[in-house]
Amino acid sequence: MTIRFSCCEHPGTPVAETRPQRWSRLWVNLWTKRPCVAEEGRDALARHHAETTRRAREAMIEIVRAGYQIGPPPYGYRALRIRVTDTSGRSKLRAVLVPDWQTAAVVKQIFVWRANDGLTFAAIAARLNADLRQYPAPSERWRAKAVQRIVTNVKYTGCQVWARTAAGRPAPVEHWVTSAPMVHEPLVDERVFRRAQHGAGEDLRCA
Repeated sequence: MTIRFSCCEHPGTPVAETRPQRWSRLWVNLWTKRPCVAEEGRDALARHHAETTRRAREAMIEIVRAGYQIGPPPYGYRALRIRVTDTSGRSKLRAVLVPDWQTAAVVKQIFVWRANDGLTFAAIAARLNADLRQYPAPSERWRAKAVQRIVTNVKYTGCQVWARTAAGRPAPVEHWVTSAPMVHEPLVDERVFRRAQHGAGEDLRCA
């Protein structure tokens, strides 16, 4: 605090007079303008979040379209890590899908029962649970929903796909992000895959 002396009515008697410092004025301004500052901060945070989300989505799209796996591999495959070089010359690790010899055979059998024999998801799950040694389950036992996830997963035809859901709900096919065909070894051909989709939603509701 700065002290300034001035004279009062009686000459010769100094009186101490205070003058607010700069930090005091800033403190007052901060409190008087606080709503505007907070609003500007929220706007800046929202813009930063939107930009970060946009960049993350673009990165995901680039990875999927290049044929690489994001997240855990689907049942029947395992993820093989490979090192690739991008257009800027930087080396990165990426995952590609390769068949797992035991569980890939289970996936193929599921599609045979579904496409050729017309079994429901629940009936397929019952057959699988009858011999878990030959048909190891993704968890403890096979369930109709687990069979449905396999039957409806287009990755088994050899292409990569992402964004099949939005806000927890199935997204329209035209909104999916997909790769070129045959970016990894398929476990089922497209004709069998299409036949297996008949009544896929109805079967689960009746299971």
